[in-house]
Amino acid sequence: MTWRRLVWLALLAGLLAWFAYLYYHKIGEVNRLLKIQHEYQDRVSALEAETAELARLVERILTDPDETERLAREKLGLVGEDEVIYIIEPPPDSPSPTPTAGPAR
Repeated sequence: MTWRRLVWLALLAGLLAWFAYLYYHKIGEVNRLLKIQHEYQDRVSALEAETAELARLVERILTDPDETERLAREKLGLVGEDEVIYIIEPPPDSPSPTPTAGPAR
């Protein structure tokens, strides 16, 4: 082979190697971005499900008086107009009762 032909072959081989590197590098980048996209799609799906559940809860609160009352009692500690609250506290000088084990057998 002539010197000129060897130079052209070396240039072509280098160019081919450079294109191969760029191609595989970009494929890796595309795969990484696709993985991130799938993660975000999963997160969006989870948030959409949570949003739908919250929308159902809001609808129940707005349309069902029993649900509204239940939440007011549980979350806010509210009571009805005709109800009386009794708070029983232990005497200040006695210690809090502690559970004891039953008799030994």
